[in-house]
Amino acid sequence: MRLHISYFIGMALIAEATCSAAHGNQAKDWAAVLRNDAQAFHDLVQENHPGPANTLDPGFSARNDRGLARARNRASKVHDYAGYYWAMREYAASFDDGHVAYVPAQSAPAIPSRWAGIMTGYDGRGRQVIRVSADAARVPLGAELISCDGITAEKLALRNLAPFRGRWFLAADRLSAAPMLLVDSGNPFISQPSRCRFSMNGRPIDTSLEWRAISSKELADYRKTAAASSTDQEIGVRELTDGTQWYAFPTFYGDANKATEAALSSLISDMNRDRAALAAAPRIVFDLRGNGGGSGIWAQRIAAAIWGQDVVDALPPESVGVDWRVSPANIAILEGDLGRIPTSADTLDRRGRLEQRIASMKKALASGQKLLREANDRQPIKAVAPPRRSKPVYVLTDAACASACLDAVDLWKRLGAVQVGQETNADTLYMELRDDALPSGLATVYMPMKVWRGRPRGSNVPAIPKYRFKGDMRDTAALQAWTATLPSK
Repeated sequence: MRLHISYFIGMALIAEATCSAAHGNQAKDWAAVLRNDAQAFHDLVQENHPGPANTLDPGFSARNDRGLARARNRASKVHDYAGYYWAMREYAASFDDGHVAYVPAQSAPAIPSRWAGIMTGYDGRGRQVIRVSADAARVPLGAELISCDGITAEKLALRNLAPFRGRWFLAADRLSAAPMLLVDSGNPFISQPSRCRFSMNGRPIDTSLEWRAISSKELADYRKTAAASSTDQEIGVRELTDGTQWYAFPTFYGDANKATEAALSSLISDMNRDRAALAAAPRIVFDLRGNGGGSGIWAQRIAAAIWGQDVVDALPPESVGVDWRVSPANIAILEGDLGRIPTSADTLDRRGRLEQRIASMKKALASGQKLLREANDRQPIKAVAPPRRSKPVYVLTDAACASACLDAVDLWKRLGAVQVGQETNADTLYMELRDDALPSGLATVYMPMKVWRGRPRGSNVPAIPKYRFKGDMRDTAALQAWTATLPSK
């Protein structure tokens, strides 16, 4: 299993505050470092990403060229690591793809951060409100940010955050980035505000911003609070007072040597043993809060436990297949994957499919092909499927849901589940990551190697809940009380 990008994005989001200072910010020609790394990033994308060969995405190469040009133009203002870092972040963000990322090395220089003593976050109505305040008497919690230096809160975020985060059209990305609006992490391409207006119960509050240092730990902790991030929870099940079966699946990561895999496997085994109890439950809730992805096999196994393997097998294929980008470097990645699969009776089928893919890729490379179609030839089983559940299955999502979590939501909704809670994150049709260290050694870049064909949910389209929860997504008790009010049929 290749890791999904949500893991690396989580690392990158606060990298400006948490990079180690092992190498220091010693004197370098940072403009030259930027130009070299940006060119390498550009070329890696052109050579290995499916986009440049994708006729259904004709503007891809032009976007890549514009990103490089922008980074090179930024070089004249780059005099330190922070300038280099933000220029590269902007380049990666310009793809508007959560599966394209620039992630600093652990040895990269640290970027000290400052804050104004307040942090904003989006509320359920899309307003930026104070979620953290070092001086609540001066700027109270819950006050709405109206403007700074005469610029509306919305336009300030568009100017200072959107170009360096990407995908600003997604509520999930705005939610994640909002706490950094009044944080200074050394970005030389933006200006920080000096005076802001807030509103509390209709009363305007004007205040000058007092910038001061903030540690990486404080920044991470405050940011989690301000973004109303998902509560920490463990894989497991609880029965609510009304008999609702509440399953927590905060992750789909795991392998044979990890506790996560053991916990997921054990819970699914219990689901298979307790079919009578599940059938009698007035509702089932799959709590996916905080789930950033992992392996799609877990969603398949959970679906089989709830609806039955025959029902799952009766579904038509979710897509017509994928197109792999043909390149020597991508073939080398697949050969490396093959070398990590143990040779045993249990892995024969998996190894055989991968060996066939590698052989087909080499043949395509020799013939000059840029893309290799791998068709989805699975046929639905024609047997009549048993009736679906008469009682509801609710899928509770938040903005963290990405990659394999999105695959789970797509699958379960096809089987009749109802999505509730919050809009998810989204992904493009590009997937299956490769990683490459940049020439400077300061960062690794991640990018996809294949593209979906015929996926029903479009590119960068989130999954939208039928019933929206407008409260705090960390409040499990409130969520459980709310789901009890939803239809039971």
